[in-house]
Amino acid sequence: MPRRRPGAIRAEHRDRRVWSDQLPERIPGLSARTSLEIFRAERRSPVWEVHGGSTKMALARYRAFVAASRPVYLMSIDYSCPGCCLDDVRHARAALDGVLVELPPRARAEFGQLLRALDKRYLQCTLPDPFPIWHSWRAEGWWFRRLTS
Repeated sequence: MPRRRPGAIRAEHRDRRVWSDQLPERIPGLSARTSLEIFRAERRSPVWEVHGGSTKMALARYRAFVAASRPVYLMSIDYSCPGCCLDDVRHARAALDGVLVELPPRARAEFGQLLRALDKRYLQCTLPDPFPIWHSWRAEGWWFRRLTS
């Protein structure tokens, strides 16, 4: 098997590290290593809901929503800026999914395990929409196909 040149190997991994003067915040319920990988993923994510610190805010919003003890209706919220979209729990879940796909395998497994537990509770406390509006942007995630008030 031919040997690969060192420059070719470095070129594959060139954009993996994002250097910053900012220190990452620890996300409750996740390890420090996964929090660091999420910090890096936020900085390189193409998803418009994802920006520095948005994962911690979105996860807090998602946890607060699924903590309800009875079924609740999702509220459609009009937002004027990318940071305000996290007030809508569906967009918060979309932001979490945008970060999840950017993570390396080990961090993705840990973060995915946390999201699966929250998703299970989300499905229990919301109702499916029998007549969803099938716009192309709404077909992205299953969490958009739940009843809203």
